[in-house]
Amino acid sequence: MNKKLGLIIGLQSLLIVVLFWVLIFYGKDEYEAYRNSHENEIAIPNRVSAKDGISVVSLSSVTQQNSGITTAKVLVSNFQGKIKSYGNVIAIDSLIEAKTNYLRTKSEINLARAASNNNQQQYQRLKALNEDDKNVSDRAVQEALAAVNAEDARITASESQLKNLQNSVKLQWGDELAKLASDAQLEPHLASLLDRKNVLIQVSLPADAAAPKHESTLNLTPTNEAATPIKAVYISPAATSDTNGYGKTFYYSAPADQLRIGMRVNVEMNSSNKATQTGNSGVVIPNQALVWYGGKPWAYFKQGKNKQGDDQFARKPISTDTEVAGGWFNQGIDENSEVVVSGAQLLLSEEFKYQIKNENED
Repeated sequence: MNKKLGLIIGLQSLLIVVLFWVLIFYGKDEYEAYRNSHENEIAIPNRVSAKDGISVVSLSSVTQQNSGITTAKVLVSNFQGKIKSYGNVIAIDSLIEAKTNYLRTKSEINLARAASNNNQQQYQRLKALNEDDKNVSDRAVQEALAAVNAEDARITASESQLKNLQNSVKLQWGDELAKLASDAQLEPHLASLLDRKNVLIQVSLPADAAAPKHESTLNLTPTNEAATPIKAVYISPAATSDTNGYGKTFYYSAPADQLRIGMRVNVEMNSSNKATQTGNSGVVIPNQALVWYGGKPWAYFKQGKNKQGDDQFARKPISTDTEVAGGWFNQGIDENSEVVVSGAQLLLSEEFKYQIKNENED
């Protein structure tokens, strides 16, 4: 009796184990089927696709409204390019010294000419007396002629010295600044250099920049100082190059109030090269449209609609080289473009998730 009972209990235990594993086997298939169907029900629609090698995010108008994504037309702008460079306040001691030497030599020439005229008159008078029955000796006439020749030689030497001085100044400073040493009538910005009311600035400009025009101006400020820009007037091309070999150099005159000899200055002027004149039309990308990815600035632009009628947005690189009021000046962008001004970061996140998904599938 006990053996029968044990056998029955053993068979029941075996049956329970078999039924348990049958339940697990069939229940697993049902669970997988349920999970797959459930995932299909809550699957997030794929909003990103590739178009001409560019990732495009497609969003319905409802999704855009719920996500706070808005767009605006870019602002068309004509931008006058700026050239930013630097310069140095340089001393003109040698130029002032040259003017002193010029005036002294000029004075010596004038005195020599006056003396030569007196000697010439004396010689003519003695010569006439000598010819009138030798009223004066031949020796007196010869001495008078020698005095005339000596003064003439002195004048010639001084004039040569003056010419050499002028040539030396032109070689060192150029034709325009050489006027400081020789001309009596000077333009105000030149005369102010001699009066120490102005200082001379040697400005370096890029090699492709157009040469400044006569009496054109630029703004400069001392380096590392938040000072009001100082207006400088163009004088001439500089006779010497920049010590660092940067671009072309030019002379400017600026008020001396805030400037000292040896001071380095920052320079800013309107660009007048042909490239800027013919290509200064572009658009302004608003500050709020920019998103940063990979260390570079981008913006999303509306690219029409897909087959389902959803708006499409594509990311394009943006230049931040030229800052203007409210944004950044860019060229090469259609002036009829619409740029995302709110929600651009959401579009970037959506695009980034799409890229991660593709990488995982690969």
